[in-house]
Amino acid sequence: MIITKLTFLTIFCIIFIATLMVVYFLKGRIKNTENRIYVQMLFVNLFGLILQFLNATASYYYDTWPLIISNIIFKLYLMYFVVFAFLVFKYTVLISLNEDDGLIKALRAVPFVLCLPIIFLPIGLNTDAIHGINYTIGASVTYVYAMSVLLAILVLAFLITKRRNVKRKKATPLYLFLILGFVGMLIQRSNPEMMITCYIESFICFLMYFTIENPDIKMLNELYKNKELMEQNYEDKYNFLFEMTQEARKPLININNLSNELRMEDDPKKLKDGLLTMNSLVRQLDFSINNILNISSLDIQKVKVVNNKYDLEKICRDLEVRVRNEIGETVKFNLTMPSHIPTLLGDYMKIRQILYSLLMNACQNTENGSINMKVNLIEKYDVARVIFDISDTGCGMPIEMVNDILSTTGSLEQNEIDNLEKKEFNLKVCQKVIKIMGGNLMIKSTVGEGTEVILTIDQGVYHEEDNSELEQYENAISYRKVLIVSQDKSRLNVIEKKLSDNNITYSSLYYGMDAIDRIKSGKKYEFILIDDDMKEMSGLMTLKGMQEIEEFDIPVIVMLGEDKEHIKEHYLSDGFSDYIILDNLDNELDRIIEKY
Repeated sequence: MIITKLTFLTIFCIIFIATLMVVYFLKGRIKNTENRIYVQMLFVNLFGLILQFLNATASYYYDTWPLIISNIIFKLYLMYFVVFAFLVFKYTVLISLNEDDGLIKALRAVPFVLCLPIIFLPIGLNTDAIHGINYTIGASVTYVYAMSVLLAILVLAFLITKRRNVKRKKATPLYLFLILGFVGMLIQRSNPEMMITCYIESFICFLMYFTIENPDIKMLNELYKNKELMEQNYEDKYNFLFEMTQEARKPLININNLSNELRMEDDPKKLKDGLLTMNSLVRQLDFSINNILNISSLDIQKVKVVNNKYDLEKICRDLEVRVRNEIGETVKFNLTMPSHIPTLLGDYMKIRQILYSLLMNACQNTENGSINMKVNLIEKYDVARVIFDISDTGCGMPIEMVNDILSTTGSLEQNEIDNLEKKEFNLKVCQKVIKIMGGNLMIKSTVGEGTEVILTIDQGVYHEEDNSELEQYENAISYRKVLIVSQDKSRLNVIEKKLSDNNITYSSLYYGMDAIDRIKSGKKYEFILIDDDMKEMSGLMTLKGMQEIEEFDIPVIVMLGEDKEHIKEHYLSDGFSDYIILDNLDNELDRIIEKY
């Protein structure tokens, strides 16, 4: 091996570019034209570094090696410079014109055309025995210099004329290539043995690794999965809410029809039965609204959580197998679940027993038709409301029996406690156990048509530790985030527009309890805007709830009407960081944004 001044630098660059290629190819990448050109540049540069090493060897053994071998190495080395310079030009065209197909494909054959004269033009070797240096000379070398200058001028022309189309990040390596390439050319003209252009091009390849469009494929795959999951969850929730809306309408329609019938009724017995039915319908409607759809009541502090994590889907699948073994051929069992069910925290043994009891009751009273079990969830931060809907086409039960079951309250009797170890409860024990667990039960039944039992229970949501990195990133990003709590939609629109105009992200909530839950979940904000006049929970009550949270230190600004301006100092003494007078909302928002 011939050792020259640049030999070790050449070897270092070969190892460096090879390592860069390994890193690049090990990482997932997008297959686009920009990345394909970059890959070509990497391979060409690696090939050029190897040729530089061979060029030095061929120069040293020029008098002993066959002339044809030396000339092939020399000319391949010259072709390398033309090809690499052309790839830089091709890349410049791509990012300048945003061409991905037509023009880029048309340029494919150009390198071969540009290299063709090198094959036929003469080349020689100048040997300086006194100083021990060798370098190539001749028309081929002059042609390569000329082509390099021409391609550099074209690159510069595109960068200047199309500067609005080129991102600064992408243009930086190209400008450096032109500057360093010009310096390297001047050095080689005065010191021909100093062939440093290859090293400059290796450096440019290194810089371009950070500027090409090559996002983290693993991250993109995760985002795509999350997108699919969110879309599926949206469809599940949309279908569930549509069903619940339809279910809520039925009692209203039935109450209206029944009230019209009772208006003309004189029979006391029929009036009593009608009132019982109406009471049952009101109870059903109240259950749908308050125990299912009212997510403002979802609070992890109120959930009687047993810290046993469990897979609800697995429990339901196991129950499905058991039910299918119990029912005859004349009865069909259908299980419907959402596409994604999180890992839950709770007393899964009791839940399994209750569901088994409800399903066995349906099996015992259904000889023909079907038994259906639907599972739905409404998630809110660390808690999920689980809704089980079990319906059958069995014999049904009279309304008196339904009311008797639903009115069962109190603690468990000793004999009922003794029976808790059994697989199956009766419906009254189910009602008691559900109430003790913090859940609710609703029964809708018609004699001769069937029964529908709806069970709702709030459970904790188990979060994997992997999510902590995402939460740390979310809390560490530099974007300004603001929480708005108000029930005035027009006011929300004004505030949201003002924040958007100032590049501030925001979240808008209607209820104070939702805001408290948001803070409990660990969300961080620059400041919180709270409307003082809100139903259910005022601005002051919301602030007090937030102040009970450990390490809560977010500035809270209250929004006051003109009628409360005279007591604004009282709000500051109650713990608010500042106030906004709504009559001067636009200017007040500017003040708060500048201050916080």
